[in-house]
Amino acid sequence: MSALTDQELVAACLQGKESAYALLVERHTPRLYRIAARICRRPEDAEDAVQETFLQAVRDLRKWKPTAPLEAWLVTITVRTAKKVDERSNRIASRSDSIEQPLLNGRPRQIAGPAEVGDPAAAVTHAYEAVKLAAAVAALPEKYRATISLRFEEGLSPKEIAEALQIPERTVRTHLLRGLRMLKESVGELE
Repeated sequence: MSALTDQELVAACLQGKESAYALLVERHTPRLYRIAARICRRPEDAEDAVQETFLQAVRDLRKWKPTAPLEAWLVTITVRTAKKVDERSNRIASRSDSIEQPLLNGRPRQIAGPAEVGDPAAAVTHAYEAVKLAAAVAALPEKYRATISLRFEEGLSPKEIAEALQIPERTVRTHLLRGLRMLKESVGELE
């Protein structure tokens, strides 16, 4: 069954075949989680966003039009859902009396390529810069964080980002430019 196309899996899901649904989830979860993790500040929230994405997708599966890739439709739902989950989580956290702060994006991410293996000083510098950059990306306003993450970490084009965020492509380009300026101001020049 794993050789089936997304369109065939959707048809099987609409016929009530649970194995098709499980395969659909298995096939698309890794990418959707990566996208949600770029938007949500906590890994648990990213997991919740992906689960909510699939719940909504199942409810609205008949609305999907096979003329567009299923993954693009799921990415759009994921981005919208991740924003809501992150906002909800941040509202709850701001009301909390706890002094514990969640890690930015749940964990530091390696954004640039690895440093040379034979140079420990370069590896330490690279790790420090990666953590610094990940923290700066996580601190961006949500609209800039989403566009920066989808562009540079997921490799989506401005047009694909515009479709996923449901905003004009020109706005995506503006958000990218402003987000990059904010990153440069907060992080400075990385080597």
